[in-house]
Formats: sequence, C-alpha cells, structure tokens
Amino acid sequence: MVTPLPSSMSLPSDALGTTDDTIVAIASARGSAARGIIRVSGPVGVAAVATLVPSATAQVLAAATQSCVEQAPIWVPRVGSVPAYLYVWPNCSTYTRQPTVEIHTVGSVVVLDAMVEALCGAGCRLARPGEFTLRAFLAGRLDLAQAEAVLGVIDARDARQLNQALQVLSGGVSQPLQMIRSDLLDLCADLEAGLDFVDEGISFLTKQELLSRVEQARNVIGHALQQMRTRDVLVDVPVVVLLGRPNVGKSSLMNALGQSNVSIVTSEAGTTRDFISQRLEYRGQTFDLVDTAGIHRDDDCDSCESDTLVGAAQQMTHRSIERATLSLLCLDAARPTDDWERAQWEKVQHNLAWIVVATKCDSRPPKGPTIPGMATSSVTRAGIPELLDEIADRLADRQDNNSGGGSISSRCAVALQLAMDATTNACDLVNVQNHAEELIAAELRLALNFLADVVGAVYTDDLLDRIFSRFCIGK
Repeated sequence: MVTPLPSSMSLPSDALGTTDDTIVAIASARGSAARGIIRVSGPVGVAAVATLVPSATAQVLAAATQSCVEQAPIWVPRVGSVPAYLYVWPNCSTYTRQPTVEIHTVGSVVVLDAMVEALCGAGCRLARPGEFTLRAFLAGRLDLAQAEAVLGVIDARDARQLNQALQVLSGGVSQPLQMIRSDLLDLCADLEAGLDFVDEGISFLTKQELLSRVEQARNVIGHALQQMRTRDVLVDVPVVVLLGRPNVGKSSLMNALGQSNVSIVTSEAGTTRDFISQRLEYRGQTFDLVDTAGIHRDDDCDSCESDTLVGAAQQMTHRSIERATLSLLCLDAARPTDDWERAQWEKVQHNLAWIVVATKCDSRPPKGPTIPGMATSSVTRAGIPELLDEIADRLADRQDNNSGGGSISSRCAVALQLAMDATTNACDLVNVQNHAEELIAAELRLALNFLADVVGAVYTDDLLDRIFSRFCIGK
C-alpha cells in the first residue's frame, strides 16, 4: 500500500476552497505490477485524458454522456504509446460527484509517473492525501464516519478489521444515527412549539410520548456506542507474541508477565503445541500476549513434517508472528545461542517491532555465555517489571505514530457518549414532577450537536485536516 504522509504533514488551509479544479493521482500501490491505475476527477478530467489519446478516441470521450469503457493507446512523453483501458464517468454520478476517469494500464512506476506528469501539464494538479474521499464527503456522498471508514478499509490488516470498516462504510453506524437525529429535531420542534403556547395551555406532547421518544434515541445511541467500543476491542488491541526455540522459557515468561498460570511449564521441550493468549493491561496499554509453539531447529524439519501435530503448531506460530504488533524473541541465557538464534538477533536487534529477551538468567552459570537482550528471570521476577515497561513504551509509541489525530472509533465514541449522557439527562428531567420543557429541550439540543459531530452535519477545517492527512495520495 502507498505509504501515507506523516501525520505532521497537514492539508493546506485552502483545502476546502479548491474543489472546483481537477486532481490526478496514482491510485494503485507503488511498485511494479501487472496493472496500475491513475485516477482523475474534476471539471476538465475527461478533456485532459483526451489530450493523450488518438483523435478518434478523443472524439468519443468528448461526446460521452454516460459512463463507458474505451480501450485505446495513451501517448506518454519520454515513454511512447502505452495500452490502456479508460473507465469514463462524464457526469456527476460518481464518487466525488465530478466527472471522473480511471486509466488502467501497465503497472510500471516510470510509465505511471510520466502519465501523471503529462496530465498535470494538461490542466490537472496532483491530488493531496485523501482528497478524492474529501471531495466525496463535501459532496454529500459520505458522512465523516464513513469517510474515516475508507481509511479503515485501506489499512485493514486482516478480514476481521476489513469487515468492521466495511460495516461502518455501508452506513451500519451512521444510518440509524441519522434517523434518530431527524426524530430528535422534530421532538425539539414540538417541545419549543409547546413553550410558545404555554399560556394557552396547549400541549403538543404527552409526558409518556416524550419519554418514549427520548428513551428510543438513547437506546439507538447506546447501541451505536457499543458498536464503536466493540470495534476498538476487535481492531485496535495490539498483539504481543513470544517466540523462540522450544524450551527457552516462553511459557514461564508468559505466566510471569501475566502473573498467572495460563501456560503449562515442564522441563520437556515442545509442551506448547497450540498458541495460548491472555489479555493484559499495563500502564494504560491493553494488549493480547500470545505464547507460541517453539520454532524447531532446521535439522528437525524432517521429523516435524512427519508429525502432523508439530507441523500444524509450526504453521500456527508463523501465522502469529505475521499478525504480531510486537514480537519478543526469547533466548535461553543458560545455554549458548545457536546459528538460527544469532541470525534472528542480527536481523531484529534494531527493529522497534521486536524486543530480544534473555530468559532463565537465574540459571545462567557464573562463567556462562553472555546472551543479548533484556535479562529476565521468571523464577525471581528479575527484569519482569522492566520488560513490561519496555512493552508499554513500544506500544505507546506505535499508538502515537498511528493516531493521526484520533481514530474513527475514538472520535465518534466520545461524541456518542456525550450524546447518550444528554439523552439520559433528558429522560431524568421528563420523570421529574412538573418537568421543565426548557431544560429538556436544552439537553436534546446538546445531544443533537454531538450527533452532528459524528455524522458530519457540522465540522471544522481542523477536524478534516486531522482525518484526511492520514490518507494515502490517490484515495
């Protein structure tokens, strides 16, 4: 995936005032591939692409009134003629509500860069990070929660994260909130109309109807908040994996870090066949700690392949490593390291996603070998607090680097919690004898303001800057 700009790089202050020009960017991943995609959106997008194709194709593009696909060579300066498919949407029935063209051609970095340069010379400009999605939001195609879910789809690391982001993108969270916000607007109108006619004794709402509608709003908001919190649990909890040779002390370290006995510890190598996990919280960091099966020596491969259970355990270990946020390479301080362990240490010693841990330091002979890594003992607990501190520091650094001003779930969850608090206060006021409609209306207006923050009915340039600066260029 194309690397996003650092969070310190923000959209320029005129980002919201430049939506009437035409933008272009490479929309596919950077690097060589069978196919590369360039996306163009804006008033002169079709005309700009027409300058690079044969005259017959240019005439077809100029006359197009509906979406179409054209196969045609594109002339690229310094490169020559390149075959391409042109996916053309000449009207405003597009993602950005602007004429849009996608060029699907060979996935050569040189070709794609030259093509973008040529299109910039034909009236386009290079898109900023997230600008296609920003235009979709400003055009009403997406609300803020859905716009942020686009980034969630792009950044998804597994099917679970992807499904969660797709649920938000499809309106699974926003649509019920839009409906309940509309009902709350009507409810406020009824309440305030009643206030205008209070001297005449005219009432637009019964106490029971008012309570029922406010409770319904609170329930919908509470359900959306639970969805957001569930998404946090499923997606945002980092995974810390213990790995190393069999019998290097991973299971004991697992128990020591969690101060529990979730892993079986024996002197026999290979006790752990399946992975074992437990959720820990330390210094405000919540993470899943995973104990994996020991990685066998190369000269044991034949026996591993013949043992279906051992082979499956090895495969599961490698899958755990792939999904790890932070990996702890465990080395037995009571014995010299082997070639594989030394190679792994050389590979990961400067990688912030790895921590090298020397285990069993209480068993190391006085003149034994010096093992690299953080010295620990699961028996005496020496080095365990320091290792937990290091894990928390690494995870905090990861969270800071990935935050980009707040995730969809954290930003929305805060607003939803405040909206639910306001509706709860409104319910309490309704239940008070001789309840004051003015106070109830004030609480409902607060809830409406917080819901507007979630669905994007109101927003600030700073908020859009924090959200869209985290996107890749071309999205």
